[in-house]
Amino acid sequence: MKEIIVETKEQKEKRIQYIICRVCGYIETADKADQPCPACGFPKTVWAEYTPRKLNPTRKKLLDLHLHPIAVHFPIVGSALTLGLPLLALLVPYNLSYRLFDFTMMVALVMPLLCLVGAISGYIGGKLRYKSTTAPVLKLKIYLSIVYFLVTVAQCYMAYVYGVDAGNALIMAALGAVASFLAATLGKKGSYLFAGLFGPYVQG
Repeated sequence: MKEIIVETKEQKEKRIQYIICRVCGYIETADKADQPCPACGFPKTVWAEYTPRKLNPTRKKLLDLHLHPIAVHFPIVGSALTLGLPLLALLVPYNLSYRLFDFTMMVALVMPLLCLVGAISGYIGGKLRYKSTTAPVLKLKIYLSIVYFLVTVAQCYMAYVYGVDAGNALIMAALGAVASFLAATLGKKGSYLFAGLFGPYVQG
């Protein structure tokens, strides 16, 4: 007959190393179990036991650098700028508008590089975390990244060949709107990979 081992509260607390907030998915060390969640502020009753997936030490070190989450912020900001700055330049006096057009041109010229860095870091991160990039969401992110890159190339080409001025500001802004939509969609799909479709965890 199999012996049933009953853990004492002290043994369980010693065994548990990590806890997770059932509301927002924030992960904390178990010694903070008597405190509210620092991310969402809910009381200590939201904590649940959490066992992280074991990773190869080298893979874990690389993932802990958070290269992709850092890298993707730059093209996101760039896309928003190529949308907003040309429109703003059409509304302000000339002595300010030409500076905004010049700044838009500089952003557009570097956007393909920023997009490429974000895409490559995402691909590497996917391979490190999931060992494959053939899953449906990952493949969709790759296809969206290619389209995003092509849109930024179009922006770069227009800025390099024609510059950015009142005559093509709306075209640049339209491309910026498409780029911003693609960036937002990629970010949303990335959050699904991290947290699942309906939030980080569904324990309570």
